[in-house]
Amino acid sequence: MRSIETQNIELTYGTQKVLDKVGFSLSRGKITALIGPNGAGKSSAFRIMAGLVTPDAGEAFIDGVQANSFENLRHNCGYLLESPDFYPYLSGKKNLELLIGLSGSLAKAMELLKLVGLEKEAGKKVQNYSRGMKQRLGFAQVMIDDPDFLILDEPFNGLDPEVKEHMLDFLITLKNQGKGILVSTHLLEDIENIADDFILLHKGKVFLKGEMDAYRDSRQNVILYFSQPLPNLKVDAQEFIIKGNTIHLMAGIPETEDFLQKLFLIGHIPYRVTRSSILHDRYMEIAR
Repeated sequence: MRSIETQNIELTYGTQKVLDKVGFSLSRGKITALIGPNGAGKSSAFRIMAGLVTPDAGEAFIDGVQANSFENLRHNCGYLLESPDFYPYLSGKKNLELLIGLSGSLAKAMELLKLVGLEKEAGKKVQNYSRGMKQRLGFAQVMIDDPDFLILDEPFNGLDPEVKEHMLDFLITLKNQGKGILVSTHLLEDIENIADDFILLHKGKVFLKGEMDAYRDSRQNVILYFSQPLPNLKVDAQEFIIKGNTIHLMAGIPETEDFLQKLFLIGHIPYRVTRSSILHDRYMEIAR
């Protein structure tokens, strides 16, 4: 299986250590979420992987073979680094056709626009595109050379909820087609639902990383909502707290299901159940 790995990336701006021995591993058919507060070093890491910034130290490996420089990753990756830039006086279709011509790709502009839901705006000038439409055009640009790996920095900026859902589904489709995807986003609950792995950066260092499946069964904050105030309940289960019309507990998914079954048996059925985001809880560990 194809892979990209970076190790021991270090970057300093003046006296500020931006990245300190940071590394990523990407495999085809997997989505890796890169999360962390503003200033954690996410965008700097992406610019290094795009060959736009030269790190003080670090190595890159393609399929286990060390690359001469991070610029070599470009032959295998497509990049969307924050707000994409296009010729504003040209149409979305014409912008893509120019980029396709420069790359020597066999891609078709209209097919790329259809992928991201912009076929009806193909002839509209980019200067008249909304921010979300420009983001989607950026997605189309990333796919011109049909790269094996995608590096996406805050790709959902400016997207309304409907389009965001479309693009999340699009990432799942690309993953299922064998793409390896590294995506940075502040939409923690959304990315948690589709990510296979995560990396949490804090002050330029990897604070925590791992496979999402290893955390999905961990105990999270669970809230059960009822239509009326609850009496003092006696349920043979882990500790819980009643607050008005809600029950609060710390539980994994199997524990939550067991607790719900016991509530059903005594005639209490919640109309809503929420479980805190795993990535949000990890994020808040460093944000507090």
